Amino acid sequence: ELWPSGNMAVVRMCPRALRSQVMASRSCVRYLQLEGAAKAAAQLGMKYARNGILENDDYYTHGVPESRFKFDQDKFGSLTKVFDEHRHIDPFQHVQSDLDGVTDCIKDVVGSDHKVLNTVASYFIEAAGKRIRPAIVILLSQALEGEDSVTQRQQRVAQITEMIHTATLLHDDVIDKSDARRGLKTINKLFGNKMAVLGGDFLLARASVTLARLQEPRVIECFGIALEHLVKGELLQIHKAEPGNGISNYVTKSYYKTASLIANSTKSAAILGGHSERVIEVAYEYGKNLGLAFQVVDDLLDFEGTSDAMGKPTLADINSGLATAPVLYAAEQFAEVQPLIDRKFSQVGDVQLALHFVEKSGALNETRTLAASYAEAAVAAAYELPDSTARSALVSLVERVLLRNR
Repeated sequence: ELWPSGNMAVVRMCPRALRSQVMASRSCVRYLQLEGAAKAAAQLGMKYARNGILENDDYYTHGVPESRFKFDQDKFGSLTKVFDEHRHIDPFQHVQSDLDGVTDCIKDVVGSDHKVLNTVASYFIEAAGKRIRPAIVILLSQALEGEDSVTQRQQRVAQITEMIHTATLLHDDVIDKSDARRGLKTINKLFGNKMAVLGGDFLLARASVTLARLQEPRVIECFGIALEHLVKGELLQIHKAEPGNGISNYVTKSYYKTASLIANSTKSAAILGGHSERVIEVAYEYGKNLGLAFQVVDDLLDFEGTSDAMGKPTLADINSGLATAPVLYAAEQFAEVQPLIDRKFSQVGDVQLALHFVEKSGALNETRTLAASYAEAAVAAAYELPDSTARSALVSLVERVLLRNR
């Protein structure tokens, strides 16, 4: 804005809640020249966060936040031993009625008077898989509140998370030109790209309305960050990483594309329960690490799984020109792999050559180890919660994510 004094200040770069403070401060006006505007806005944001005006979260940070809770073998023993203690609980069966309720509510929410749009938006919801994301939210809420004390607002978080996830599937299938998902034809295959994109947009719009009705700014911010991360993850996937940063870039991409939505949904459930900042952090850490483990296993199954089990073609990523953990680990041992990655496996024989180096390097075992490290961190976070059947189900869920075949 052009101030009466003649100084140019970019007040609009400050969050709306801070503008009155910015405009009232002559020293701030002098500092907010064009070249210093972004820095000043960030500093003000941190200052007033401490005064309770804004939340001081990870909005200004980049990459994967470091895990605070570590798996202590002296305390827990081996990961296998921990899983043995909780394997008798089926986490999905434990929340089956809640998941059915979530699905029914989503069907009501996405109802539209536009017949085709209604069909598109409901297609994957009708054929829902394990519904792992709402299951995580509900189990975490049970562990925090008690088995029968999960609030309606926390259930709404489960619904919002599944709607956003389904919307991203519709958009991803357009970007990836996929023909099948969950053993079914994709929306873009059945109705075309335009209807797939519009169906995803419609789900996001409905999720946004449901989110706004919670009237909780911190939760709205959590999902805003998760949506931003989804876009960042897609962009990271498109652009190749600098040599030597392959695995680091891969983990960041996996956090953005998969783990952030889960982490911010579990964090939101804890916020809505009115819990302490430490408990909110525990909820976030569980979701983040479980989400990372899930994505790494998903990429492992792209090499080891079968098309029938996965409900989609295997080797889809590498055939699309994408290098995931197995290929990136192989590249750390064999220099011949990097040129294949750089040209996105576009030449005849590139995919077969990459698979040869993946097998020769033992990269699949390294990928399993990476997934297990995130599983350990998720278990460590779960053990910060009070002992309960729901907590046991959260631990059991980690094992199922780690050992799944689809």
